[in-house]
Amino acid sequence: MNDRTVVPVRIDVNSDDGDMEIEWRDGRVHRLPLSGLRRWCPCALCSDRREQQVRGAGLHMLTPEERDATAEVTDVVPVGRYAIQIRWGDGHDTGIYTYDSLQRMGEELTG
Repeated sequence: MNDRTVVPVRIDVNSDDGDMEIEWRDGRVHRLPLSGLRRWCPCALCSDRREQQVRGAGLHMLTPEERDATAEVTDVVPVGRYAIQIRWGDGHDTGIYTYDSLQRMGEELTG
């Protein structure tokens, strides 16, 4: 896919519906659940925790950060021309969501 098509023209957070609606340059629209975006945060810490759970590293005890995690979005900040940073209500903001990965998520959800 051409990089120029993987660019959103609009990103709206619908807190009441619990989703993020992304309209892409090619006219497609994806609605991504905020809870799913938070659960699949791409930051190193969240990715490492998911990997540990997959490997079955014994009983997993929730950390205070995991216990207090929220899917509430306080801000969405562009990162260059390739990604967004989502600032979550609990202060977590280290995940960089590339447009390419957001588009793949949207395709997987819509089939």
